[in-house]
This record gives sequence, C-alpha cells and structure tokens, in this order.
Amino acid sequence: MVRVKICGITTPDDAIAAAHAGADAVGLNFVKGPRKITPDLAADIIASLPPFCSPVALVNVELNPLGDDLWSALAQMRIKAIQLYGDPLDESIAPLLHEGFFPILVHPIIPDAFPTDLESRIDRMRPALPHAVVFDTHDPVQLGGTGTTFDWNVINKCHDASFNDFMLHTILAGGLTPSNVADAVRIARPWAVDVSSGVERSPGRKDVELMAAFVSNAKRARA
Repeated sequence: MVRVKICGITTPDDAIAAAHAGADAVGLNFVKGPRKITPDLAADIIASLPPFCSPVALVNVELNPLGDDLWSALAQMRIKAIQLYGDPLDESIAPLLHEGFFPILVHPIIPDAFPTDLESRIDRMRPALPHAVVFDTHDPVQLGGTGTTFDWNVINKCHDASFNDFMLHTILAGGLTPSNVADAVRIARPWAVDVSSGVERSPGRKDVELMAAFVSNAKRARA
C-alpha cells in the first residue's frame, strides 16, 4: 500500500486533521513561500501529532548548512526525515547520515534530461546516498507546491535494475489531487505520494475533506 505525505502543514489543527485523514507523514517547510514556518511553530505542530504520523522537514542545504541554528532545532525536535532542496553533494549528505538524519533528495523532472540528470546527481553524492528521491515538477522559480503534474510514465525508468543500487524508495509529487492520485500511483508505482496544494482551500491551509479523499484514493489505488 502506498504511503502518503501531506506537505506544507502550517498549523497544529491541519496536522491533526492530516493524521486523522490517514496521512503517514506531514511536511514542514523551512525553505520559502506561503507554507514556510518557523522552528517554534514546527515544535507546536509536532507536539500535536498522534503516534505513527511522522514529521518531515523541507530544507535547502545550500542555504542551511549542517551546524546552523535550524539543524540544531530539528535535532531538538527529533525530526529524522529531511527533504533536501538545492544541490546536495557527498560533503552535505554524509554529515546528515552521521548525525542520524534520513536524507531525501528532491529531484525536479525535466523529461528530456531524465534519467541521465538524476544519475549524474547521484554520482556526485557517492558514497553517501539519500534514502529516497522525491520526483517533483520542474519549475524555474518555485520549489514545490506548483500544482502542476509531469508525465508519470517517465518514473518507470527508475524501476530498471540499473537504479536498484541507490533508489530503494521513490516518492511522487507535483500536481497530485484526489482526482488524479489513483492514476498516478498505478502508472508510476511509487513507494509514496506527496501532496500540498492539491488538498488546500488556500495556500498553506488544508481542506479536511480533500485530505481524506486524497489519502483514501491513494491507498486504494493498488487494491
């Protein structure tokens, strides 16, 4: 059964609603945009989460190198899964692994360049590799939350044997909604799906009914 992460959570109430809708994880944005939150607010959100719904931090490794105040706050909040924006290399991934974090690479899909561009990025990270890869829609300005899809068929290339040495888990993002997530799961066969704007009533505020429909449709897609 596919896992579901609801990203861009900005209030404890939305976190609770996401968990009650059946989300396996919630995303806390420390990068930029209308969903960016402070460490203090993140601590309040995490405190509201029930068991078995995990927080995931979104961090730009180029703007927040390991050792700054944000990383100290994440460690204190016991956040383990880190969704990495920017261009992480071995020297940024290895310390995260050493400190007990679970790095997750965000890779924007450019159809004409994929999967060669991903292989090049992975090679630059060796021997320290991420635990998973989030495939999102490429946008020259906005990092996530674009509400735009890409051709999910391209992800099937990542199920080839040549990828098995580094990519155990694929996470599908980019323009997912309650109405298209079942098709996305059947086509791309991801480990998990990641949604933000597709379950919102306004930027940064989630809709309870949309979240419930999204989780239900995603988890039933492989039945």
